[in-house]
Amino acid sequence: MKANYSKLAVFQILILATLSQHSTADLTTFNEPCLGVVGQFSDNRDGLLCQTPSGMLYNISSVGDAWVEKHMLTGELFSGETILQIPANTILNTDTDTLEMDQPPALNVKDPEGRRLRQLTKTEGDRTVLAVRVLASNSKTSHDAEEISHSIFGGPNDYVNLKSQVQACSHGKLNFQKRPDLNGIDTNIRNGVVTIKVNMAVNVGHSKIVNAVSQEINRQFGMSHVDIADHVMYCLPNGAYGGVGFALMNRGLSVYNDKLCTSVSTQMHEVGHNLNLGHSSEGTEKYGDQTGVMGYSYRKNEAPKMCYNAAKSFQLGWFRDKSSSYTPGEPGWVDDRTFNLASIVDYDTSNFDVAVELVQPAKQSNFYISFNAGKGFNSGVREAKNQVLVFEKKSIDGSDSSRVADLSSGESFIISDYNGAPGDKLTITARSINLGTSEAVVRVRLERAIAPTPVPTKSPTPSPTLYPTSAPTYNPTNSPTDVPTRVPTNVPTSAPTSSPTSSPTRSPTPKPTRVVETSPPQSPTGGVEGRNPTPDNVTTTTQTSCSEQYHSCTTKDDCCNGMVCQRVIGTYGFMNICQLLRQETKDKAPRSATGAGKRRLRGDSSVSRLQNPEIA
Repeated sequence: MKANYSKLAVFQILILATLSQHSTADLTTFNEPCLGVVGQFSDNRDGLLCQTPSGMLYNISSVGDAWVEKHMLTGELFSGETILQIPANTILNTDTDTLEMDQPPALNVKDPEGRRLRQLTKTEGDRTVLAVRVLASNSKTSHDAEEISHSIFGGPNDYVNLKSQVQACSHGKLNFQKRPDLNGIDTNIRNGVVTIKVNMAVNVGHSKIVNAVSQEINRQFGMSHVDIADHVMYCLPNGAYGGVGFALMNRGLSVYNDKLCTSVSTQMHEVGHNLNLGHSSEGTEKYGDQTGVMGYSYRKNEAPKMCYNAAKSFQLGWFRDKSSSYTPGEPGWVDDRTFNLASIVDYDTSNFDVAVELVQPAKQSNFYISFNAGKGFNSGVREAKNQVLVFEKKSIDGSDSSRVADLSSGESFIISDYNGAPGDKLTITARSINLGTSEAVVRVRLERAIAPTPVPTKSPTPSPTLYPTSAPTYNPTNSPTDVPTRVPTNVPTSAPTSSPTSSPTRSPTPKPTRVVETSPPQSPTGGVEGRNPTPDNVTTTTQTSCSEQYHSCTTKDDCCNGMVCQRVIGTYGFMNICQLLRQETKDKAPRSATGAGKRRLRGDSSVSRLQNPEIA
């Protein structure tokens, strides 16, 4: 029982502590649509904010810098594009304008109709700007509306400002214009500036003041700050914000700490975040790169004259026609090549590139090379003046860049394991720098640990093609064609055609006719039994056999039984043999004798072989 009471007491204490924590807070359930935006703050913090359709901004308590950076690099979180799915039990703390939730919001990069959102801030063309001079109940912005207008758009004795410097750095690609004049309920927009009063003290915190200003703009002009201009600059009174300023990535709002609203480098830095640019670092210093305005800012109004570095310019797309991108190691890449580089100051007059991008697909991180001429609208650059610069930046838009090398003539920078390939080495060398023409010659050389692809491609391919193919083509085909075909064609075919045909036609037919004895038979009944006697004027011969038939002879006296000695063609040539002759009478003796002779020769194989000595 004591244990149960003890647990109950602890539970009651926790409830009392929670109620005490929010005893003075105004808590309410939050259920508005929420667009995820990333706030870049001057205290090295990247915060996730919820922006409502009316322009209100609310901090999200459940996520930190690491979560924001991770999801930005994976592309899941894209400031000004990703819709946040807020958990159902989310509470809005109106004391701090913070959304309190137990878990991070889900991220959705599609709108309700399923179309992918693409609301990227335009980086070219004309863009309207409205500056808001804020007055709190106990403080006001140090500069008046006219001074603020001159510091942004130019005026008497103000030659270096947001408008002039961005126009110069972009070579006229991006032009900032004053938001046209507009009358409100009791305040007006004039020369791109409006004064807004809020009924609260500066010590309530910048989040509360920023939302109060947004609400008042909506009340005065019937539209939110999101719609009233492309870029809206809140100049907070002294004491309202402890840092230099902050801005929303890929959205139009930027906020400044009092006098820094007139600092040209601060203006370009915060508006640069609106253009979706990340910070510029060097080493471990997040703002350490002082070759461009996305590093440290300065309090001066007219200085320094600086621009965005090569990594930022490449993302902005201002110099597409004079920028090159290569992927070392890919097909078409030459492992040792030279580039001529001009500075961005000479973009209009030089034919050379002003930036070169070297892509690392495997690492999703790229290198950028440029020549940093310290003259003209870049004369105020604080570091690495007139040197070749090398930057590294993640391939995701909005990621920070890091300056990794400043090269004088003859100096090199080596990147080991380039694109994640062990042993591969990429060397960037500043071969020469010409200050007279503001140009530099840069050599980029890739040394590979493993032989490139073209080597195995050339050797294996011709080898199996030349040898295996020609061997079975020349030998197997000729051999069976020339030898087997020629023998049966020449010998068997010509032999029966030439000899067998002419032999039975010419020899058997005339010979029985020529060798017939014309002497009359001794018996009047000589002839074939059952037939009429043959007339005296027609005689023919018929071969019969006896025991001595076919014996050789010289004269008819050598033959017995009425046979005669007859000359015939034998196996070895002409020879004399004994044969018996009889007389037969036919109606047409010559034709019948010839026909009978043919039938006998074809029907009696022994006679056929005798008359055809070539196949005997």
